[in-house]
Amino acid sequence: MIKRGHVGVDVFFVISGLIFSWVAILGPKGPEQPGAFLVKRAFRLGPPYWLMSVLHSAWLNPVPAGVLLASLAFLPQANADAPYFGYPALYVGWSLNYEAFFYLLCALGLALFGRRALWLVALALFTTTVIVPFWHSGVVLGDPEALYAWATPLQAMAANPLVLEFLLGAVLAWLYAEHRHRLTPARARLLLIVGATAFVASVIGPVPKFDLVLRGLPAGALLAGLVAMEHCGALRVPRVAVWLGELSYALYLVHPSVIEGTHRLAGVLAPESIGAQLALFSVNLALTLLAAALLHRCVEQPSIALGHRSIAWLRGLGHAWRTRPGPQKP
Repeated sequence: MIKRGHVGVDVFFVISGLIFSWVAILGPKGPEQPGAFLVKRAFRLGPPYWLMSVLHSAWLNPVPAGVLLASLAFLPQANADAPYFGYPALYVGWSLNYEAFFYLLCALGLALFGRRALWLVALALFTTTVIVPFWHSGVVLGDPEALYAWATPLQAMAANPLVLEFLLGAVLAWLYAEHRHRLTPARARLLLIVGATAFVASVIGPVPKFDLVLRGLPAGALLAGLVAMEHCGALRVPRVAVWLGELSYALYLVHPSVIEGTHRLAGVLAPESIGAQLALFSVNLALTLLAAALLHRCVEQPSIALGHRSIAWLRGLGHAWRTRPGPQKP
């Protein structure tokens, strides 16, 4: 299971598609203003990632300035080694490049179509993953680890089938918005059983490392079951799980640095016994939780709050501009 942790990427993408489609577009508060949407996302995604990228590059993984700048800009590095397309300074940042791409599509959809923004998102993703590849080469690749020789790094990422997992989450959000009144506890439990079974099978089964159908769909099925259970009030989440959920982004960002740092030290000490390896795992776990808690409290939360204050300031500035007195007649 530990060696197959990459399945979390599929869950991560589907969750993002569902949450942001619901909160920013389909939810009861109505479609969010595109500018406010982008500011919120930038202040949440950016500062913690930028800090950890700089620290990781300075401490463990020195990279050229161009690579670091491209990493901070959420840009893929090369049309190679799909679906990563070159590793950022903090290597887990490759998935955040996809995330930022999805945010931009959502903001564009909100600006042009409001509550119907997902139609533009769907059209854009169909264009980048099907129409553009077919127009260039007459071939559409369904394997996320395959490469298009004609593509730039950004085109290659936009054409990768993994981006459709965001759309899968958006479809789940739409289904929830339209049909949640039909959910019952019995139906929710059935959805959860089916989803959990499919997801476990995808984790332990002989399936590709990345695959939209064999990885993405089971992740979506699991998420659908959990959402249905929560809607029916049948899901009891332990407080520690809620806490870990709040730390999830920080955990994702800090664990590479913690693990690489301790393993370099362990390489000097050369622990080979099972007991030593278990001790190293325990140290990694404790240090990762501590570092994530610090990053969440000292960087992520203040950054999110600053984003909200920035939106309020911009709205106040806009209101003052609209209500300014006109020129006085002599």
